[in-house]
Amino acid sequence: MKLATLKDGTRDGQLIVVSCDLRTAAIADGIVATLQRALDDWTFYGPQLMEVYEALNLGRARNSFVFDPKSCMAPMPSAFQWADGSSYVNHVELVRRARNAEMPPEFWTDPLMYQGGNDDFIGATDDIVCASASYGIDFEAEVAVITSDVQMVSTPDEALRGIRLLMLVNDVPLRNFIPAKLAKSFGFFQSKPATAFSPVAVTPDELRDAWREGRAHRPMIVHWNGKKVGQPRLRHRHGVPLRPAHRACVEDAQSARGQHRRVGHDLQ
Repeated sequence: MKLATLKDGTRDGQLIVVSCDLRTAAIADGIVATLQRALDDWTFYGPQLMEVYEALNLGRARNSFVFDPKSCMAPMPSAFQWADGSSYVNHVELVRRARNAEMPPEFWTDPLMYQGGNDDFIGATDDIVCASASYGIDFEAEVAVITSDVQMVSTPDEALRGIRLLMLVNDVPLRNFIPAKLAKSFGFFQSKPATAFSPVAVTPDELRDAWREGRAHRPMIVHWNGKKVGQPRLRHRHGVPLRPAHRACVEDAQSARGQHRRVGHDLQ
C-alpha cells in the first residue's frame, strides 16, 4: 500500500491513498484524516485503507484523481520522534575526513544515532530553505521507517514487527556548522535544517522479496539536479531498538552523501 499527505493548508494535511503505479489517488477522509491518526490505530484503519488501495489499482475507486507529487507534503509532516542513525560507516568516515577529524575505532562496531528535528518535515519537491550556501549545505540519501509503539529492550524481531511504512529521505546537513556543534558534545540543532521525504510512504510488502531480514535489498539511486551521483546498495537492518518509541516514530539509516551548492534534489 502507498500513502501520501495532500497539502490542504493545515499543519497535518490530508491523508490520501496512492495507486501502485503512482498515477491515481483517492482521499481517505471517509476513513481517517491524517497519517498520524491512522498509525495510532493501524489495526483498525489499515485494512480500510487497503480496500481503497485495491480499488484504485483496479480502477474502481470513487472520486479518484491524478496523483501529483508536487501537491504533497511529507507523508508525515511531523512526528513524535525522528531518530537518525549513522549506520553506514563509509558515510561517517567520509564526513569526518572532510573536516580532518580522525575516525574513532569504536565507530566501526557501535552505531551512531541522534534525535533530529521532528517538528517540520518538508515534501519531496518543496524548496529547501538555506540562508547562505556558505553554511556548507549538503544532502544525504537515506531510507526511513515509520514505526508504531516499540517497547524498550525489544528484540530485533519484535522491533521489526513495529515497522509500518518505509520512505526515502533527503537529510540536509549544514557541514560548516557541524564541527562546532559536535565540539560542544550536545547534539545537532542549527546544523540540521528541515528534512525532506519522498512523496509516498509504502508498506514493506510493496518491496516484495526485496524486503527481508529487516533490510531493503535494493540500490539507492541518487540524482542531484539530473546528474547521477551514487548508487549504494542498502544493507542496514532496521529493528535494533535503543530506546522505546511511543506513538509514531520515524527512524532512518544513512546511505549516501554528496556535496552541492544550490538547492534542489531528486531521489529515486
